[in-house]
Amino acid sequence: MKGTVFAVALNHQSQLSHWLKAFQQAPYQTPPKTPVWFIKPRNTRINSGDTILHPVGEEVQSGATLALVISKNARKVSSENALDFIAGFALANEVSLPEETFYRPAIKAKCRDSFCPIGEMIKTTLSAPIEIITQVNGKEVDRWSTKDLIRNACELVAELSDFATLKEGDVILLGTPHQRVTIKPGDEVVIQAEGFPSLKNTVIAAGGQ
Repeated sequence: MKGTVFAVALNHQSQLSHWLKAFQQAPYQTPPKTPVWFIKPRNTRINSGDTILHPVGEEVQSGATLALVISKNARKVSSENALDFIAGFALANEVSLPEETFYRPAIKAKCRDSFCPIGEMIKTTLSAPIEIITQVNGKEVDRWSTKDLIRNACELVAELSDFATLKEGDVILLGTPHQRVTIKPGDEVVIQAEGFPSLKNTVIAAGGQ
């Protein structure tokens, strides 16, 4: 997986519900009608077994999710045909500082080194909802189901390919709940889901401090 990583915000019902009142006020005025997405640049990408760098003095949050991998170039794909353009899925962690706004790109919060662990891809159609579990130091701290996503994988491929060409190897992070897990240096973070290889990363202080 060497393509661009597109992360989708506000795609979990709890997240949209939390921000709904704010979206009815300035500067938003109305809730978004299309997917809100941003790019996790290459410096954020790490694999299972690598370390997550924790910036000194910052609050860092784990956001367990699924990564959808594009199999071939996709442009204006329908949701009915989207499966033909999906190579498979992998567990991922959309690591972030706390979100304060969706009006401008949250580069400081989202684009730091090591803030996008992605696990091993498996070939699956994701035909049934799955539960995504986060464990920290061997203890379960979060669990959520993909049934609570506002747009499913095929709908996201259709909507994103409507205004951008998705290329082979590109990745779409499907979204996270509003409630995230705070992580700190020394933590071992494990993301799990039935049928998927676990995504395991250890958190260390940036600079090895």
